[in-house]
Amino acid sequence: MRISVVIPVLNGAAFLAQAIRSARDQSLPPVEIIVADNGSTDASVDIARSFGPPVQVISVAEPGATAARAAGFAESSGEALMFLDADDLLGLDTLAHLADALKGQGPAMSCCPWRRYELEGECWRAHPASCAVRQPWHDDLAAWLTGWYHPPCSVLWSREAYETSGGWDPLAASNQDGDLMMRALVAGAPLIRAKGGMGYYRRLPGGQTSLSGQRASPKGLAARLRVLEKIETLLRTAGRQGRYATPLAEAYATIAGMCGPDVPQDLADRARGGCARNGGFGRLRRTRRSIGKSLRRSIPARTVQMPVQPIEATAAPAQDATPLVSVVLPTYNRAATLGRAVDSVLAQSYSHLELLLVDDGSTDGTAEYAASLSDSRLRYLRQAQNRGVAAARNRGLAAARGQLIAFIDSDDAWMPEKLARQVAQMQAAPGRIGLIYSGLRVEHADRDNETWRPQARGHVLADILQRNVLHFGTSSTMIRAEAAAVVGGFDSSFPANEDHDYWARLARFYEFDFDPAPLVIYDQGGGTAGVEAKRSAQFTRNMRARNMFIEKHGFEAAHLRALHAYQLESARRFLEWQQGGTRHGRRLLLKAALAAPARPQPYAWLALSLLPEDARASAVRHLRRIWNKSRPERLPSTK
Repeated sequence: MRISVVIPVLNGAAFLAQAIRSARDQSLPPVEIIVADNGSTDASVDIARSFGPPVQVISVAEPGATAARAAGFAESSGEALMFLDADDLLGLDTLAHLADALKGQGPAMSCCPWRRYELEGECWRAHPASCAVRQPWHDDLAAWLTGWYHPPCSVLWSREAYETSGGWDPLAASNQDGDLMMRALVAGAPLIRAKGGMGYYRRLPGGQTSLSGQRASPKGLAARLRVLEKIETLLRTAGRQGRYATPLAEAYATIAGMCGPDVPQDLADRARGGCARNGGFGRLRRTRRSIGKSLRRSIPARTVQMPVQPIEATAAPAQDATPLVSVVLPTYNRAATLGRAVDSVLAQSYSHLELLLVDDGSTDGTAEYAASLSDSRLRYLRQAQNRGVAAARNRGLAAARGQLIAFIDSDDAWMPEKLARQVAQMQAAPGRIGLIYSGLRVEHADRDNETWRPQARGHVLADILQRNVLHFGTSSTMIRAEAAAVVGGFDSSFPANEDHDYWARLARFYEFDFDPAPLVIYDQGGGTAGVEAKRSAQFTRNMRARNMFIEKHGFEAAHLRALHAYQLESARRFLEWQQGGTRHGRRLLLKAALAAPARPQPYAWLALSLLPEDARASAVRHLRRIWNKSRPERLPSTK
């Protein structure tokens, strides 16, 4: 299916490049991305033009987003269209899932789940959809009338369905996409649910107000009332007003209830009149009581389920034969190990780099060591107080000037060719590859060293919501600076595993790739005197972080059927780690079984949990030996 993406823009330079990339780099790429400029005076046009094909820019003299979208449609050639706002984002496979749902449907629209995308501190975070809860007895039109909806970033239109709707109304000042969708539903075009994909509807940071944010203003209420009166007229003409009288009354009542003293009296009177025409408030109360009694008689309550439904953006960077790599190295009281990490960066065969050494309030000899270094590529950034490794990395991200960003921890080291290999791989990769990682040589304090090699590549979101597929810290990774702009910084509220959260946020929008060679020396032993053990190895911190991870990503984990595996791994840690507990582990196993009742693993672990501790540990070691022999990512040990 040939898809056209239309992006209206008016002074949207802050996020336009991100929106374009999220559309361009889809697993099913659009044949064209039409940026319809509505008279921008910022860098929006230059940003859009810098991308080249398939992006094309048109100038729309008539003001208003509806005029820009309509002009974009007139220029489009695709069989299906998405009208993507200039500050919204698409998950990697969103267009593919939406297109698959439209196949063979004729004039129809398809939709996928969506999330609010908001800046919290230094991180962009996905929150639940911010719309009214859909009632089980509502069809799509009734639900839309009463406040349930899908924003444009989660809807794909067949060309026939768009034409059936009558197109964008240039007089609509608010609820423009709702007006278009409800007219299509009145005309009989169905809304098909896609099996996957995700749209991300951005809430603008810093108190900025989008068009949808003005819906409660007098102007916004007037525009919503106009749309509602239009839909009521269409339903009356089609002889279907009686069927939708209750949701119409509820919609009018909602607007009437929002009319404060600053709203013109005639507007409030029109809203109350619309409610009265459709049965009034008495009808609403009677209908709700009747529906409630019917549901209580016919549907057990437990079976009623709702349908599942700081780096600034810039123009696309010019291809640079030797792009600057910003290396972010956070450290806290690790002067004993820091020298090896710094030396391994400055000795890289790829020399076009800057090393951002972020001292997170160290009280040992870190500052003196940094002062002794004379390499001009080193930038020493000191934080007055210890704020944690996530905050230290964020300080480095904010100061980074490179097109590519690499991370290294202060107790790890790189092989001399690490950056050269990853830069070459990143330059050869398409834009949808946002992160590259490598194999490692893992050093242990109490046993032979080993080599670990990666296995997960491509669209890894479902995998990474089950477990951290990068496995060992951040030192093997390189990301695009533009990817960091999309997701923001590391979440400093995490007591551990903040890198796992960061990779999951990146994996929503970018594919991962790897170099299997062991390009990093990873210190797993923690045997250096005076150096604190890795936070991820501290049980209480680890489990708190895992709970926070599931609070943050549980919706997507459940949507991608990854939740059971994550809960199973948490349960295993309670059963295996010395600081854990059998009782809590069993509770997590039950949660894993509820998330995926057909999977045998939770029941097997429940059986193991009934064994005495020594017998359980012996059985687990035996099973693990069998499992490790079958794992392709583990290579022969090295000294």
